[in-house]
Amino acid sequence: MGTLIQPRAIKDILTGILLCVLIIAIIYIIPLIGIFAWMFLPLPVLFYRLKTGRNGGGIIMVASLFLLVVLTRNVAFNTLYFGSLLMTGFFLGEFIEQHLSIERIMLYTIVAVFGTGVVVLFVYTATQDQGIEYIISNYVSRYQALSSQLFSESAQLYPEMKMDPQMLERASSLFVGVFPGIFINSYLTMVWLNILLIKKLLLKKGILIKSIENLNQWKAPDYLVFGVIAASIVIFLPLGVLKLLAVNCLIILMFVYFFQGIAVVSFFFQKKSAPFALRFFLYVLIAVQPLFMFLVIGFGLFDTWINFRKLDTAT
Repeated sequence: MGTLIQPRAIKDILTGILLCVLIIAIIYIIPLIGIFAWMFLPLPVLFYRLKTGRNGGGIIMVASLFLLVVLTRNVAFNTLYFGSLLMTGFFLGEFIEQHLSIERIMLYTIVAVFGTGVVVLFVYTATQDQGIEYIISNYVSRYQALSSQLFSESAQLYPEMKMDPQMLERASSLFVGVFPGIFINSYLTMVWLNILLIKKLLLKKGILIKSIENLNQWKAPDYLVFGVIAASIVIFLPLGVLKLLAVNCLIILMFVYFFQGIAVVSFFFQKKSAPFALRFFLYVLIAVQPLFMFLVIGFGLFDTWINFRKLDTAT
């Protein structure tokens, strides 16, 4: 993991660039697969950042983004979007290599990526005629129009539901209002997934990194419970923008406890040596059934007080 690029690393760098461009191409060409493919875009940068070093990872990130701009002949939000995914892989590699705790790895990566994105956005708008407020509001308006269209099309597909147009409009506005929470949760999922995948890849090469081992013993900080309580109270108060902020915070916090709940489930699977088929079936059930998803969130939340894994070990 040196900082200088060795001749043998050139092949790895070219392979990393090729993989990144291939994933981006799939996202553009096959949208149905692209819905999931974007989650794997940070992985080539992350893997070769750890293998070839900081310079190699940086070259892969910058070269992939440069090729995207050249091929699409466009510098816009899509470039910032793909650039943030590539940066995610790079910064994950940086902080994993420093052997930080899993919380700090994720937090520092999010801060670094979002901070860089904000700086790039300000620099970009400074060179344009429109200000940053106009670009963001225009993007939000387009997203709101798209969500309204999706709700309208759903109502046409299921006429027996007899959806009221005003109700559809309120649902669309609510969806736009909670979009920040949904977006952050999808980003957290992507970061967590890439950490799990890089852990598997490193284990196959005989590399063990303690900070990302034993993830099934992970537990959210206890003080987050007070955030859940505070957000739950604010939701029932007529506070306008603060109420919307509380809803988004609660969505994010529930997702954090979903991670903790999954860790609890994974811990017992490992302890009881559950067969792969059973694990796969139950994980799919959790993913597609909201009832099981809320049950897992409950496990994560109550684990703060009951500490299921410690009680099980004690017995």
